Amino acid sequence: MKDFIYGLAVSFLILGITLFFFQQYRIELFLGWFLPSFAGVVTSYFVFSAQKKDAITVTKTIAKGFALKMIYYGVSILILFKQYTFQPIPFVCSFSGFFIGLHALEAIIIKRISEKYINDPK
Repeated sequence: MKDFIYGLAVSFLILGITLFFFQQYRIELFLGWFLPSFAGVVTSYFVFSAQKKDAITVTKTIAKGFALKMIYYGVSILILFKQYTFQPIPFVCSFSGFFIGLHALEAIIIKRISEKYINDPK
């Protein structure tokens, strides 16, 4: 959990630096950071809760989380593009960067959780 919090803090720092240089796109950049960050926080919470049970629960949680995240991203982006007028290019760049970065961090954390089960099965 500590690793994810550090990663989230670093992503927030990157967002702050980006907002300093591109103030005219602050809403687009913030939304591009917020959507993957919120999904990452929720997913990490459930994965870390499942980790306390067993490996099969972790796997089921990851699978359900993946499906729910795809629905969440699709609905969120659809609503943003239909209901809100803003510059799409800064949003897409921000969203893509934070999406890749935070999901890579989640993958590393999940790998560490999996290694614990391989090295010390219960």
